[in-house]
Amino acid sequence: MSGNNIRVTVLIENTSEGSLACEHGLSLFIEYMGKRILLDSGSSEAFGENAEKLGISLTGLDAYVLSHGHYDHSGGFDLIFRNDPTARVYAQKEALDTYLSGSGGLHEISVPKNIAEQDERFILTEGIREILPRIYVIPHNTPGLEKIGEKSRLHKKHREEILPDDFAHEQSLVIDSKKGLVVFNSCSHAGAANIIKEAKAAFGQKPIYAYVGGLHMKGKKDGKEICAFSEDEINCLCSAFINEGVKKIYTGHCTGVLGFEKLKSRLGERIQKLTTGLIFDL
Repeated sequence: MSGNNIRVTVLIENTSEGSLACEHGLSLFIEYMGKRILLDSGSSEAFGENAEKLGISLTGLDAYVLSHGHYDHSGGFDLIFRNDPTARVYAQKEALDTYLSGSGGLHEISVPKNIAEQDERFILTEGIREILPRIYVIPHNTPGLEKIGEKSRLHKKHREEILPDDFAHEQSLVIDSKKGLVVFNSCSHAGAANIIKEAKAAFGQKPIYAYVGGLHMKGKKDGKEICAFSEDEINCLCSAFINEGVKKIYTGHCTGVLGFEKLKSRLGERIQKLTTGLIFDL
């Protein structure tokens, strides 16, 4: 691997093409310029078992990052905390609050309590922060994001009130590489088009080379998977990727099978599927 390349290993995703475990969740191991980063930890400790099988040590990494405050991205961090007493996880300051989903009846989807209670193990940030040379976490605050939360039936608890989620707890991991910006956003709740605009604005309109993560297109109706995006929404999303010149897109998890198929038919080789055990260079 060239020192300027970014290598990504998918430690866990909803699907697996080999003998590695899979689950509803996402965890990515990222290597760049000699630095090693863990983005998210899936729903359970299965990502750690996969890492061991792949010969990857998760102790003593240069950075640990939580993309947002949902269980399917944070459930395995207790494994990190047990094995690495010095590990601290970068997260937005709202990430340990209470979050709920209205899909299938209102239920909590927050960071598991046994992990959230270890709040001293988190570095809660606001705004843009450079966590390593050329590696940043950036929040998303496009006006009106609570409308996306309402449409997606995602909520936050503010004191005793249940409100539409405005995704203030969500952040992107952005690498300012020589090829352009590489944006990692595990679920893109704030909308990939919004995230792309905010990332470009944060870095002086530098071009985005690659986008990696889920796109929150997966839905369910009558017990079956559906694509929650309309045809117009899919076309707008694809136009955003194309018009901004994004060369590579790797997506999975909450994008769903049907969502990926619709994107693939429009974006062709520009887009590839994430799956557990996949290793790729950017």
